[in-house]
Amino acid sequence: MKRALFSVSSFFLLAATVFICSRACILSRTHDHIFTASTGGMSADSTAGRGMAVFAQKVSEYTNGSMTIQVYYGTELGGSTSLIFDMMDGKVDFGVCGDSYYATLVPEIQAYELPYLFNSLEQARAALEGPSFRYIQKQLESSGLKALSFWEIGFRQLTSSSKSIQGLQDLNNFKLRCLPAVFQIMAWEYAGCKPFPLDISELYSALKEERVDGQDNPLSEIYSQRLYEVQRYLSITNHVYTPMLFSCSQEVWNLLTESEQNAVIQAAADARNTIFAMNDAETDSLITKLKDRGMQIIRDINIEPIRQEMTKVHTVFGEMYGTKFLELLRYKQNEDKM
Repeated sequence: MKRALFSVSSFFLLAATVFICSRACILSRTHDHIFTASTGGMSADSTAGRGMAVFAQKVSEYTNGSMTIQVYYGTELGGSTSLIFDMMDGKVDFGVCGDSYYATLVPEIQAYELPYLFNSLEQARAALEGPSFRYIQKQLESSGLKALSFWEIGFRQLTSSSKSIQGLQDLNNFKLRCLPAVFQIMAWEYAGCKPFPLDISELYSALKEERVDGQDNPLSEIYSQRLYEVQRYLSITNHVYTPMLFSCSQEVWNLLTESEQNAVIQAAADARNTIFAMNDAETDSLITKLKDRGMQIIRDINIEPIRQEMTKVHTVFGEMYGTKFLELLRYKQNEDKM
């Protein structure tokens, strides 16, 4: 009995120590006005990396240099999976990663990446700025996170080392690295694949070691992660739109002054707009660069059978979480039709 009481006491003492140390680290950083920011496994020349550089620059500009954002690229502060929990624990102040990594906290966020949900970037971007974003913000507050802005990586494309993907038949038993998210896994299973969910920090080695045959990512990630070194074929499928959620520790947010909070929000919006402009300008040039580096570009694809199979997860999502969030997400689309 004494041993049990000692164990319980030790647990709470350890938890209290971790909390105090974490808060002390936060207070130290905010006192010096030096804040950490992580791209969650994405490189400096990725969309996230370049967006984060803009954010850091603009925060300094809008606060007249009183706030400094120290950006850590790649896995310097860990991958996307650990980033969110590190922000919750106060180890990292600001971070950006694919929205699916937040799914353990807000399962509905996976709706943004349902296959073939959006027909264009304009349609997708409108959804990111609507009432669905305010819903995500509110849900994350209880987990100690402040959602600041949706950024984007763009539409995902398929790559392969073994064969060109031109139709549904080519996906049968295809070993595909996918996002570690329930509906991504399910969608690829409907299409006949054998999905392997992996953090992006593990992707290159998995392809190089041939643990998987292929993967899906937006063009900017395929290029910045140098996947052309380990993949031969690129199929332009535009099957899933991938936003990134930029957020920060709620505790850090609460310690900022109102003017500092406004500066952060404006800087995050500037970074988002820069990313949108980059993606609009670079799509064709990225395809050319990937082709120049040896990838075979596949455009003649029988998409409809793939679409029919993958979109079966829309029904499953509705059955699990209802249609309210999907209606919020489509609010802007419906508004435009009026």
